[in-house]
Amino acid sequence: MKIKMLECPSCGAPVRSKAEEKVLVCEYCGREIWLEEAPPAAVVVESPALAVEYSPASYTVTLVLALVLGVFGAHRFYTGKILSGVIQMLTGGGAYVWWLIDVASILSGSFEDSKGRRLKRPERVNGLAVGFAVYAVSVVVMTTLFGDVSIAYWAALFPALAAGNWESIRKWRAASGK
Repeated sequence: MKIKMLECPSCGAPVRSKAEEKVLVCEYCGREIWLEEAPPAAVVVESPALAVEYSPASYTVTLVLALVLGVFGAHRFYTGKILSGVIQMLTGGGAYVWWLIDVASILSGSFEDSKGRRLKRPERVNGLAVGFAVYAVSVVVMTTLFGDVSIAYWAALFPALAAGNWESIRKWRAASGK
């Protein structure tokens, strides 16, 4: 026989209950306490403080601008980051490094606008289109860095394959716990 200790809602006195009892009476104030068989269903209320505010800037437009005109900071101008856009324009995308970091952060969903709001990524990103775009941009960057187009064609394959399969890589990492 299990005995539960409850508190009377009227006087706060301890009330003992056996497992099979449905109605209890407080010994101190005489109030009847009705027990339900199952606890009431939980009500989930979304807190306004936890709601995510997304940027009005388009994810796709930002990604295309970053891939095509990213060394000139076009994606930063578009998302309201004027000062860093000017700096990126004057430094050639931060010698391509800053620009490549921006492209990776846009693809990963961590890029923010000037007010700290993240871009709302579409449910499904076209990996083939992203892979081709990253390949084309990588060929241009690596041709500039290495000075040889034949090396750039092969070297650009890795970032293109990684960008094109980003969703699969992310799911694999989540499943493997890495």
